[in-house]
Amino acid sequence: MEAVNLSVKIKDTIKKYLRWYSYPLAYFLVTGLVCLYAWYTRPIPHRAGIKVAFKTISIIPTIIWIGATTLWILASLLLIGISFWLKKRFPELSFWNKIEGFSQNKKNIEELPSDKKAPITFSRKILNVSFSVLGILLVVTGLSLAIWISRPYITLLLSTSKSEALENKVKLGQVQGNRIIIPSALVDAPILEGVSQGQLSRGVCHVTQSLSPGEGGNCIIEGHNLAEFGWWKPQSFFSMLEVLENGTPIYIFYNGKRYIYKVKEKTYKNIEDKALYDLSTGERLTLITCVSTWSPTIYTNRRTVIVAYPE
Repeated sequence: MEAVNLSVKIKDTIKKYLRWYSYPLAYFLVTGLVCLYAWYTRPIPHRAGIKVAFKTISIIPTIIWIGATTLWILASLLLIGISFWLKKRFPELSFWNKIEGFSQNKKNIEELPSDKKAPITFSRKILNVSFSVLGILLVVTGLSLAIWISRPYITLLLSTSKSEALENKVKLGQVQGNRIIIPSALVDAPILEGVSQGQLSRGVCHVTQSLSPGEGGNCIIEGHNLAEFGWWKPQSFFSMLEVLENGTPIYIFYNGKRYIYKVKEKTYKNIEDKALYDLSTGERLTLITCVSTWSPTIYTNRRTVIVAYPE
């Protein structure tokens, strides 16, 4: 009889939580359709970036969501198994009778017509409202974080005009001052001298120890990725360096001249890595930012490093 009750309890629990999988699958379908739309409407050179965007905003969040749901279900089943084992191992405890009585009373109350149910006490109402508010806050926080991380990628997928405008800006040469433009990653930022928090909030920064474009060495430029969380704060200039693939053009306007680089490699290094600020000879451009999305923390010791060579 105990085995039958355990089996029924497990089946009911699985059936109850199984519908939770519909939410991540619906999210995957919607974001997947957005990426599919971009795939067939954007120029072919942008497809490498669309693949990265699909992985970032669709595949990874869906896997995390499904994984969390699965862990919750397994934890629930484990608790059921443990409670049945404890009940069988220590049947003399009055605790089990109280639990069964509470469950039965709850079931009986739920089956009563609404006009015959006892009124809910004030403390019970407060408890119910507290749980509801907590649940809503958790959902809103999770969605806000996901949308905030995905926002630049959604812009990349849906806004063809921005990348086209940057490409036209490069062709026409209508650029003033020192600037970096990467149309496929929607990068259009002023290049400032020296790295500091104040400078990074206004543009990307040329590391003063490195050489300038055209001087035959490594020109290193740093920029923020995502920066600080907040709907009222704009995304940073290097938020989408992850979409850059080999062969992607990077345009540098520096001291009145235009320099064109093509991406050669994308690596990830710790800030303690001496190779992060490589000052050896050989004309090239190095872009550095914090590791991209879904890191355990925005403030991380890992860096995304893009190395590009003159065209």
